[in-house]
Amino acid sequence: MTPSLWKFLPELKKHHGIYVMMRTYEGTCAFLSGYEMGSGNFSLKAFHGWLVQRNKGRPELFWPQLVLCEVYEDGALPDIRYLTAEQDQKMVAILFDLLDEFIATGRQESLAD
Repeated sequence: MTPSLWKFLPELKKHHGIYVMMRTYEGTCAFLSGYEMGSGNFSLKAFHGWLVQRNKGRPELFWPQLVLCEVYEDGALPDIRYLTAEQDQKMVAILFDLLDEFIATGRQESLAD
């Protein structure tokens, strides 16, 4: 059985370039969504809810846009397909930091495999 996203996350962070061919923010978000679908453990829904509670973006935004709201104003979100290399690197680091912070809350445990 595929490990939950939360159990796999340290491996992904350690070997990011092995799992995500283009280590962009868009590629990382796509990988995480695909991993979640493939594992059948829909744990990013809880992550989305946690991001919404941070009040930095509108609740109808998808979680990748809510992560962008940590840096950019809700009304001025960049298109993730056109981030610069520096923006990509920064957003991937912020995403991993937020995922770690979310895991530290313990809220993902109810969704573990």
